Amino acid sequence: MSNQSPASQYYISSAFQNPEFVQQLWCKEDKISSILCHAVKECSVNNSDSPLSICCDYLIDYICVYLINKPSDFIHIFQDFEEAEDKTTFMNLYFQNYLVHSTVTNALLSNHKIIEAIGDYHSWIEYPLKYRATKLIQNAPAGSLTTNDLFPTELDLLNEMRDYLLSCAYAENKLAETDIIYFKTNFARSYEMLTQAKQGKK
Repeated sequence: MSNQSPASQYYISSAFQNPEFVQQLWCKEDKISSILCHAVKECSVNNSDSPLSICCDYLIDYICVYLINKPSDFIHIFQDFEEAEDKTTFMNLYFQNYLVHSTVTNALLSNHKIIEAIGDYHSWIEYPLKYRATKLIQNAPAGSLTTNDLFPTELDLLNEMRDYLLSCAYAENKLAETDIIYFKTNFARSYEMLTQAKQGKK
């Protein structure tokens, strides 16, 4: 952790297996973003040889699971992040942590303004969109899901992502009638392939 300031090293090492200390850090609004940024740079994903990477991992995990309670918290913790790559790393670590609550994920995916404010969303939004869509499709009544349910229509998402999410919903007969028309119009090839597959099962 040689590239970090001594203060950041102290905070990160002191936070290890010390929930009360992490809670105190979270309240230091003028420091937490900088400290977390250093932790991301030195976590095991980026620097597996760092002797303090386990401390960085602990701090990141604790913040993800216990302290991020609403979408605007991401804006708060990214104040001192200067590199988009570090934000992407943190977002991927957050969404791939099985202990984070889906309530925050769903609220974030419904807030395109915060997604845009975080930035570089093409680098991190695929996993949470697919995960949420899977849960929605499993639990939704037939013919009830709209494009707005599956992805934020205000965002400039790749057509491949829109196609994938709509295809999944259509294949399970969960896509609403008006959105089937949208799917057929914009992704005709996928629509035709899935329609033929459905007819073949009858």
